[in-house]
Amino acid sequence: MDAGGGTEAAANGGIEGSAEPCSSGAAGGHKFSVHQIAGGGKAADIILWRRGRVTFGVIFGATMAWWLFEKSGLSFLTICCDIFLILIVVQFIRVKIAGLLNRQPRPLPELVLSEEMVSNAAASFRVKVNNMLMIAHDITLGKDFRLFFQVVLVLWLLSVIGNFYSSITLAYIGTIGLVTIPALYNKYQGHVDRYAGIVHRNISRHYKIVDENVISRLPRSFSRDKED
Repeated sequence: MDAGGGTEAAANGGIEGSAEPCSSGAAGGHKFSVHQIAGGGKAADIILWRRGRVTFGVIFGATMAWWLFEKSGLSFLTICCDIFLILIVVQFIRVKIAGLLNRQPRPLPELVLSEEMVSNAAASFRVKVNNMLMIAHDITLGKDFRLFFQVVLVLWLLSVIGNFYSSITLAYIGTIGLVTIPALYNKYQGHVDRYAGIVHRNISRHYKIVDENVISRLPRSFSRDKED
């Protein structure tokens, strides 16, 4: 009996020891790892540097694209057309040279979108758009003052940042952040969660003060809509 219990405990310990760091809790105490939150597929492997070469390639490609757009002064349409033009000309020359040398050119992979892929993408896009519309509906009706305040703050910050950086630079910063921040969080999750909890408690305390001194003094009609 003890041997069985020891075996079971060892098995459970082995499972718990091999589990990835958890980033958020769910009902029943079950926690999801950063890899699961990122999707759990190839994209998550790239974001968490489990495919180092691919991740490095993404960073290198993003850096080159940012340099082309920011330093060359060319527009997005011009650079895209130039890139496709070069690829088409190079492929045409390769096929003609292979024909002159009586060699079989390398076949190009056939890129085909299946009906299932299109349907899944459309369904996922529809769900996300509906969620955004519901959130916008609640904000405009004043039903969630906290969400309204967060949206206003984020839009204001984006407006201020947009005065100093171009959209290409912001996209580049977002790409670099996407492949660095989740990996760093996955590595130092314990420390980040501890400090994030402290910050969250401080923000909640300040929001409670604002709620008691400002929101409670709003007209009753607004407060009634907020409660509904």
